[in-house]
Amino acid sequence: MNTETLRRFGAAALLLSACSSTPPAKEPDPSLEEKPAQNQPDPNAVAEASSAKVQQGIEAIQKEDFAGAKAVLSEARKEAPNDPQAAFYLGAALLNLGDAAGARKEFEAALKLDPKLTPASVNLSTVQLESGETEQALATVDAALKHAPKEPDLLVNRAIALETAGKKEEALKAYGDAAAVKPDDIELHIAYADLLRQNDKSQEAVAELRKALNTEDPTLLAAAARQFGLNRAFSDCVAALDKAIKLKSSPDLLVRRGVCRHEVKDDAGALADYNAALAVDASFAPAHYYLGMHLAKKDKKKALEHLDKAASLAKGEGVGPAAKREADELRKKK
Repeated sequence: MNTETLRRFGAAALLLSACSSTPPAKEPDPSLEEKPAQNQPDPNAVAEASSAKVQQGIEAIQKEDFAGAKAVLSEARKEAPNDPQAAFYLGAALLNLGDAAGARKEFEAALKLDPKLTPASVNLSTVQLESGETEQALATVDAALKHAPKEPDLLVNRAIALETAGKKEEALKAYGDAAAVKPDDIELHIAYADLLRQNDKSQEAVAELRKALNTEDPTLLAAAARQFGLNRAFSDCVAALDKAIKLKSSPDLLVRRGVCRHEVKDDAGALADYNAALAVDASFAPAHYYLGMHLAKKDKKKALEHLDKAASLAKGEGVGPAAKREADELRKKK
């Protein structure tokens, strides 16, 4: 399994593809720093603690003292081997300590003791997805949904499993079901929109993306902007980046907005964005590249200066090869 599918809810993929009338869509583009994936079970997911030691374990997990939680919950497991809570929370501690195999064992034990313990099903299916066990994860989720048909995290994992298995139509419905019960989950809306686009449902994708703009996170806004661009909804792309830049401007975001502004024929705005990016960071290669492309038909000399600079700064990576290729082509023109 490609774990990016699973982790997209903690780290959105944020490369903005350039569009056909700027550089070709296959060309490289600036990237944003990804947010770290979150893989921690909700320590408040289960009802009132079943014992004093389980309560101590919960408190340790809440404090991110996972080693301490493991110690006290291991004692709880020995003292009460039939307590599903002790098994579940021990699994949570082990998962956060990087022991996926141990966590899996405890989540499975918790479910044998209490098949309706939904958080155990969520976390077991997550471990299975991470391990590439798609069919097993789907079986775990489907069994749990019989007891909790509207549980958001189960629906999300089901959607991911179906997408990974290549069951596109079923995955689309599953994402729709998950988004319906998690209307405030911005990353979920973006992920759903991405799958809609891949299935030639661009209009529906754009509608879903518009639901993702109710966020103050510039990284997620940039992810939404990328999807708007891929769906050729460039006005929406500009709007998303306008909001992101107001929250936290950066050369990356400015260049992204410049590309989308170019697509709505706002060349003055695009030029302003590329120059603004360079004013912040004169060594930002993508800004030189896009500015060079912008100037190619207007000022060959300056265009070459920026394309050469981009190639030099990128050193064969990122926009470097594209910049060199475009500069070589431009030099051939009279």
